[in-house]
This record gives sequence, C-alpha cells and structure tokens, in this order.
Amino acid sequence: MGRRQRPVLGVNLGKLGFLADVSIDELVAQLASICSGQLPVVEHLMFDCRLQRGGQAVAEQLGLNEVAILAGAPFAILDVDLYVDSELVTTYSCDGLILSTPVGSTAHSLSAGGPILRQDMQAFVISPISPHTLTNRPVVDSADRQYELAVPRPHAGTSLVVDGMVVAQIEPNDRVHVRRSDSCFKLLAMPGHNYYQTLREKLGWGGRLRLDAGR
Repeated sequence: MGRRQRPVLGVNLGKLGFLADVSIDELVAQLASICSGQLPVVEHLMFDCRLQRGGQAVAEQLGLNEVAILAGAPFAILDVDLYVDSELVTTYSCDGLILSTPVGSTAHSLSAGGPILRQDMQAFVISPISPHTLTNRPVVDSADRQYELAVPRPHAGTSLVVDGMVVAQIEPNDRVHVRRSDSCFKLLAMPGHNYYQTLREKLGWGGRLRLDAGR
C-alpha cells in the first residue's frame, strides 16, 4: 500500500505471523463487526530508508520491519559504522547490522538475539549479527532520532536489505539514512486478543501457567 495505508486485519493461514493472529473461525464470527467499522485501529511505526551516494539519493524505500546491511560474499567479517543524530556510536565488526521497528523486533532481529518490543512502542532496535566483540549487544533508542549506517570497506556482495528485499549493493562511501516515516501501518485489533498470550502461543513459551479465571 505504500503511502496509502489502510486498516488491515491479519488472518493466520500459516504457523507464526505476529501480525496475523486472527483465525479463520474468528474472521467468520466477527465479519459483521469488522465491516461495520467497530474494531479499534492500532498504528505501527514505519520508516523511510534512503541510500545516498556521492551526495545523491540513489534508492529510497518505505519499510515496516527492518533495515539490514548484510556482509555477503566473500563472507568475511564486515565493519559497519553507526551514527545517531550525526554522532558516531560505534563501529560494529560483524556479519551485518539490523535496524528494526517494534513490529520487526519479532522477525530478523529476534533471530539475531534482539529483544522483543511491544508493537505500539515508538523505538528502533539496533542488533548486530554475530558481532566479533562480545560486549556489542542490541540497543533500543527513540524513533525520533536520525540513524545513519556506513560501510567503509564493503565486500562485493554487501547489500542493503529492507523487509527482506535487496534494495542495492553497498559501495564505499555510501550512506544509509533511516528515520521515522510519516506513514503508519494500521492494524485492526480483534477483541479478546492479549499481547502476551500471542507471544506465548507464537513462540511456544513454556512454564506452568495458571489457567483459573482469577489469575
């Protein structure tokens, strides 16, 4: 939908899908209230990603889940510089770097060891992939900041990836700029669905859960 976002109801036809937690049976049962506009709409953070080369924007992409710089062939370690509000944070020596929204925190970022953020939070997660320095850990920061990624010595296959799609190959002196978008992903909230219940069911969290109504 791009810049013309409309409310979406996620219906689960597969296994995981954190945005699609409505079953077919629930869809049929709630169809009347859905069509009447009675369900609340929850807005989720989206981002604008711009690849700048030689002072010119050579690619722009609207995203919902994450921006990732992936090392690519020949699959040696990669140095990625991170700037926040034009200030250098650090240089990650890693297999790649993920900048994720709360919605994307349960996707690629989670697989790389990043934290789970409540989906209506206004924040980004920075998660290095297999960092060579063990003290490098995921960082959560405000969605109102400006983020910039740079790779001084990219590999032949180093790529900029947004929501799983390759946007461009990274060249030396490229700059990747990421900021909050004016667009928001709008998701219909189904009554009776609980955030932590969804996490429990989707991630298979164990533990001895009390099932009585008083707990």
